[in-house]
Amino acid sequence: MERDYRDYTGLVGILPLILIGWFFRPWFHGLVMGFYRNPALLYMFLALGALMAIKPRRYVLEKNYTLPLILGGLFFLSIVAIILSSPFANTELYREYHPSLVTGELNLSTSYIRILPKFTAYRYAIDTIEYARYTLSDGHLTMLNGTPVWGFYIVPDGAWNSIRLKDKGVLFVDMGTTQAKMQRIEEELQVGPGMQFFDNLNWVLYKKHYLVDLDLPRALYYNGKLYIVVPYISYDFKVFYTVPKWGGVFIVDEDGNVEDLSPEEAINDERLKDFPIFPEKLVRSVVEAQNYWKDSVFANIKNLWLHHENQIELIDVSNQGNRQPFLVVANDGRKYWMTAVEPYGKAHGLAAIYLMDARTGEMSQVKFETPLTGPVKAIDYVKKALPTFDWSQFMAVEPIPVFIDGTLWWRLAIIPRSGSGVAKIAFVNAETKEVKIFEDEREVREFLLRGEVVQAEEIAGEVKALYSYIKDGNTHWILVVGNRTLYISAADLSDELILKLLSIKQGDNVTVVISEGRIVDIRR
Repeated sequence: MERDYRDYTGLVGILPLILIGWFFRPWFHGLVMGFYRNPALLYMFLALGALMAIKPRRYVLEKNYTLPLILGGLFFLSIVAIILSSPFANTELYREYHPSLVTGELNLSTSYIRILPKFTAYRYAIDTIEYARYTLSDGHLTMLNGTPVWGFYIVPDGAWNSIRLKDKGVLFVDMGTTQAKMQRIEEELQVGPGMQFFDNLNWVLYKKHYLVDLDLPRALYYNGKLYIVVPYISYDFKVFYTVPKWGGVFIVDEDGNVEDLSPEEAINDERLKDFPIFPEKLVRSVVEAQNYWKDSVFANIKNLWLHHENQIELIDVSNQGNRQPFLVVANDGRKYWMTAVEPYGKAHGLAAIYLMDARTGEMSQVKFETPLTGPVKAIDYVKKALPTFDWSQFMAVEPIPVFIDGTLWWRLAIIPRSGSGVAKIAFVNAETKEVKIFEDEREVREFLLRGEVVQAEEIAGEVKALYSYIKDGNTHWILVVGNRTLYISAADLSDELILKLLSIKQGDNVTVVISEGRIVDIRR
């Protein structure tokens, strides 16, 4: 009897490659996600590969066109699917995320405005690093004790050091002042950015959850412990396209332990109660999807290709890294991703502002009845206001939207091209094009709080006592700071100042700013 001997050498040779590829799968994440996010692209390559593998010339010579025609048709359909995948995905994304509320005003805090640009914050921070084998990562916006700050990871410097050494901690830089006000948290991180190979943050997280895209890793300092918080984007698979969505949040502790939280778990996590956890990268996709507002996909395609009705564009100032969205804080302490958009085309006006809750993703929209200037042209108005300024040595950076008494202004920082400090702070009125320029930080704060600059008195010292009582239906306080006694009425305070006053405890060191007999700021 003749035995059937089968050759398994090919399988034996392929199996180790599969196992090696599976182990090193984080290294191929970009390639895999390119096909996963765009399945029509994968189908196209499969159809093309199959068409080439069957040797179509042989089929033509034999006059049997069935299989080549089928594969060629599939290849053509895949190309059509690639073209249609973006409109289908964006139309569904719009249905999932579109403004449920159109507001007429923005109650944003003027106490948490970004004054210090990212480039200058980096220069301040890097000049304090005294370790020969360490440097700083790229900066990111994060929160420290409820206040927005710039965060920089202290990472190994150089390829060899990134293999041997661990991240040394995080350096936080106050973004609400032009001064170099920093807090360094030194704690060796077992997993983090800037390290190689198996303690690299991306390696560990993609091992945990592969078919996702990571947002920026933000440093969180909570109850004496350092965490890395990474929101991520997952995708709903729709045969020839995918729709992005908020997948969840990774939390990595100092020891490298990873928690994978669902969006609901992240919202309810005590550590993240004041933290931006909705993916910043997803915000841009959601805002761009607002162009797909019509009911059908093909109506959206027709509108975007021909009519451009209600079409918008994101406004980014080129060559500055000042990409939207901006993280802003409301008077009630809630954080939002703010995105300003302009009309489609060559116009540089302001079409609308979108706000997305940085914790829940709830979306609202603000439209303006009067024509407003956008951030790109705001830079031109600042340069026009300073015609003798040496712009070869300085640059106007980071136009940030701020609202003062309901009026939109663009805040710009004028800094040396080396980034070593802030020379001036400028504000451009988006409606009237009026430009105000300040060199003194106190004047900047006065303008943000009152819309004008007046003489102010600062009372600094320890809180000796704080009493409250009700009079004529209003809450009043008696605040003793140092050797001064202040009598305060809730009627004279904004909601934000009331919250600041209620957070003060006896023994705290505070600075109370008084202008024209009224409290305009309380700083701790």
